[in-house]
Amino acid sequence: GAYAVLGISADASDAEVKKAYRRLMSQNHPDKLVDKGLPESMMTIAKEKTQKIRKAYETIRDSRKK
Repeated sequence: GAYAVLGISADASDAEVKKAYRRLMSQNHPDKLVDKGLPESMMTIAKEKTQKIRKAYETIRDSRKK
């Protein structure tokens, strides 16, 4: 589920959710990987991964809105 994608438990606070999201996005951001000189094929995977992370974050955020 969305929590697993972010590597946190369902009882994580909103702040923890945001922190996990930001950490993962910075770790997997395509621009960061370009700087490390990774090949194009890795870039595609990174883009897919960041989209997945973003979607998981939005899913959690939306589900927490009262």
